[in-house]
Amino acid sequence: MLLMTTVVVAPKFVHLATEPQVINNEQESFAAQCVAATPIAKLDTDGQLAVASWNVYKQQNAGWQTLLSRLAEQNQLLLLQEVKLSDEFQLWRQQNHQQLAMVQAFSQDHIPLGVMSLSQVAASESCGYLTAEPLIQFPKSSLLSYFPLSNGETLLVANLHSINFEYALDSYAVQLQQLLPALSAHKGPIIFGGDLNTWRQARLTMLTLMTNQLGLIAVIPEDDKRTTVMGYPIDHLYYRGLTLESSEVITTQSSDHYPLLAQFRLGES
Repeated sequence: MLLMTTVVVAPKFVHLATEPQVINNEQESFAAQCVAATPIAKLDTDGQLAVASWNVYKQQNAGWQTLLSRLAEQNQLLLLQEVKLSDEFQLWRQQNHQQLAMVQAFSQDHIPLGVMSLSQVAASESCGYLTAEPLIQFPKSSLLSYFPLSNGETLLVANLHSINFEYALDSYAVQLQQLLPALSAHKGPIIFGGDLNTWRQARLTMLTLMTNQLGLIAVIPEDDKRTTVMGYPIDHLYYRGLTLESSEVITTQSSDHYPLLAQFRLGES
């Protein structure tokens, strides 16, 4: 059973998840922290892997379908934050033949919201995590997913929407530390990213210490147009066990964030 807390925001009813629950194409109801599937292919194509990370801003702005369709066509893996699992979004996903894994942070008028990873091939397993914002108590969600690669390795993907409304680092650190056991235990390649809300140096320093500990490398496009807050980029991708071939940022009015894209080759150069 999904455990929720109910609050009223303006005329909308909001239910806050108190335990992490995940869905995928095979498990369509939020009922367990981890869900499994049977991938029918490898995530990469001939050793090439294209990844995009984008906070879609609850699909509030016009044009999100057009840009998301473009990203889905050009990338095997999409890390999305602030996704609203509306009927409109579900129709888009089905029309674009995307496999999903999503952890619910809360629901608004019975529509789930949270982080979601979309892919052309199903993840073999996905597990969700929640951390409550200390001031407003709305949960922020994180998702770990495992994908088979054509070289026999397993890719671990971490997709986060990080704690935002806190100047101290306590809850921000808790959210990162939730993922450390699985990330530290994984022996293969890793992609780690999302809207990490690094809007001050102390947050960025904490994130850098953790990613360095895991041997992760930051994706920093040459023309770095990532969304910034107080001068700091807040959207990130990190990787390990892969070779970065290119990266870019797409500017758009379809969200308050710009998508960050990276093209990888399997193996390390």
